[in-house]
Amino acid sequence: MNRWRMAERGTAAVGAVLLGFLAGVVPAAPALAESIQERQWYLDYLHVREAHKISTGKGVVVAVIDSGVDARNPDLAGRVLEGKSYWPADPAGDGGKTDHGGHGTSVSGIIAANGRKYGALGIAPGAKILPVSVTVGKGSGGIYSGSVPPDSIRWATDHGAQVINMSYGGRITSPEERAAIQYALDHDVVLVAAAGNSALSTGVDSPAKIPGVLAVSGYDEKGTFWSGSVHGPEVALAAPSVNIITLGVMDRGASGYVLAPGGTSGAAPMVAGAAALIRSRYPELKAPDVINRLISTATDAGPKGRDDQYGFGRLDLVKALTAKVPAVTANPLGDPTPTAEPLAAEPESKADAWLRQVLTITAAALAGLLVVAGSLFLFLRRR
Repeated sequence: MNRWRMAERGTAAVGAVLLGFLAGVVPAAPALAESIQERQWYLDYLHVREAHKISTGKGVVVAVIDSGVDARNPDLAGRVLEGKSYWPADPAGDGGKTDHGGHGTSVSGIIAANGRKYGALGIAPGAKILPVSVTVGKGSGGIYSGSVPPDSIRWATDHGAQVINMSYGGRITSPEERAAIQYALDHDVVLVAAAGNSALSTGVDSPAKIPGVLAVSGYDEKGTFWSGSVHGPEVALAAPSVNIITLGVMDRGASGYVLAPGGTSGAAPMVAGAAALIRSRYPELKAPDVINRLISTATDAGPKGRDDQYGFGRLDLVKALTAKVPAVTANPLGDPTPTAEPLAAEPESKADAWLRQVLTITAAALAGLLVVAGSLFLFLRRR
């Protein structure tokens, strides 16, 4: 495929998979750092360099729950902290610094790449990356899939994350995942998640759809809603998601960067980077105020007010860093309480549907036989 897409889902019980950041990712041609940044169209669109005069995200820790991060990439030098790996085959002490698919490194590059070696510049180059590797298997076509343990969110929260980026998604919200989201929000963490890609999804994925989480959709170079992005009432913000140049795994080519034609996996870390910029400039702000600042300063797009495609609008970095925004007393995106949203029902398989029909017919036939037998009994008794 010629765009980022959602990874193929494994068994329905898994309920969560990584978004396929690497689907369609190709090595970018060698070029000078300056020319790479010229191809990063979103740097100008979001006024990133202007925003960096105000804040670079220095001192903020952003956890990337993903496929791991290649800490060897020079443009992440000094940015990657000791994390944790849930990958069974990882050696002890790996610390999430082995990337099993390239997805996590690319996401981290969008957040914190410093552009010194290869040129690809992140939204918050002063921020630190806390890698949490959760990929547990390989699906067809090189797309990585697997379960995302809710413990990864709790672990990141307990180890200093102020922002958590989740560029993955699944159809089902488990009680454990909802509880982990609640735990992070209770501990003043800003949670950002990709809304999902429409190739394999018809609505906003979990954890993006859980109340309290910043669900991010995507748009193209013209600011037009990207056709590959899912939409829904849970979408909070829209960010660039097409033709994203970012960092790659070092052993996959000497270039050290990649071109990803499209996907909300790239839109989410742009918002995570923006949250890091705000938390660095306004360290006194709690997570609800950071979220409120992001959504209340967004550039309205689509139908007036919040809509299913753009949410509250397109991300505006400079305005988010400079505007006067009133304080809030609660998360404007809601609270992930168990009653806030019913759990999604597991889709019925063909085998289950066939069995249900057989059982229904059998039950109807038995009921009919009982009626006939009862009538016959009464008739004979009267005779």
